[in-house]
Amino acid sequence: MSLNEQTRPAGPVVPEPSSSANRSVAVCICTRNRPRELATTLESIQRSSYPVRRVVVSDDGVDPETERVCVSSSSAAIVTYSAGPMHGLGANRNHALDLVQEDFVLFLDDDCLLRPDFLRDATACMLRHEQRHGRGSIIVTGSEDNPGGNVVAHAQTFLGFQARPYRAGEPLSSIVINATLFPRSLFERHRFDPQIRYGYEEADLASRAARAGYRIISCPAAANEHRPSERSRGDYDEVLTASRLYITFKRYALVDRRHLRALAFAVVAPAHAVVAGLRRSGPSGARDGLRAIALAARYVRVHVVGG
Repeated sequence: MSLNEQTRPAGPVVPEPSSSANRSVAVCICTRNRPRELATTLESIQRSSYPVRRVVVSDDGVDPETERVCVSSSSAAIVTYSAGPMHGLGANRNHALDLVQEDFVLFLDDDCLLRPDFLRDATACMLRHEQRHGRGSIIVTGSEDNPGGNVVAHAQTFLGFQARPYRAGEPLSSIVINATLFPRSLFERHRFDPQIRYGYEEADLASRAARAGYRIISCPAAANEHRPSERSRGDYDEVLTASRLYITFKRYALVDRRHLRALAFAVVAPAHAVVAGLRRSGPSGARDGLRAIALAARYVRVHVVGG
């Protein structure tokens, strides 16, 4: 996708009255060497009070048990299994989307549970707001229960951390990925950044969607459960800082076109990454920060000029 295609304001599909009739839902699960956790996730989908038409499992792992879990699951009749592209989470999410034809899309991590009434509540919220703003114009983000408590969408700080509570009446430009219902039509123009191997890919997509005119609606009563697994996580964690630096600079410079803010970020954020690494882990942490800066710079270069 070219730079212009990613950043130009390309609003939602032409509004039309929203029907109260049930519309189809697909659940996309991007997985990587966690067949045991995946089995539990698939079982949870069977208990949904709102029917799921299709489950897409896009597998970036090498464990053959993953496909066997899909075949033997109680959800097997609606599961589409596919080997993933092996280029990280952004590319894997896009691969899953290529296999979806349903009206609405929910992404679940392979260590999450779909709560029985999540889709019922999120879909009802979607339809209410579509009556006012038009079909295909709404993204509904709920909340996630995990061992740390209940998580709702937070705005990004200057440094890109999703840590600032939204002010009353402030439009949302971020989501909770495991508890967000998307209109599939969004992905006809906006996809996940394929360079992002792990972390902040949902913040990047949400900010671009909000800039393009989609309304992100908070529905915290629609909650799913996250049971974070320690497996297949370590090497992705290494690129987390690079992802944050990249998507935040891209947002300031190319999406919001706030060039002075982008310049300030380009000065302050790398220094913060090095100092934070130094405080956390000493010289090795500082080196990690420098590697993250170099990787983020490469992401920016590829995004702007390619190669």
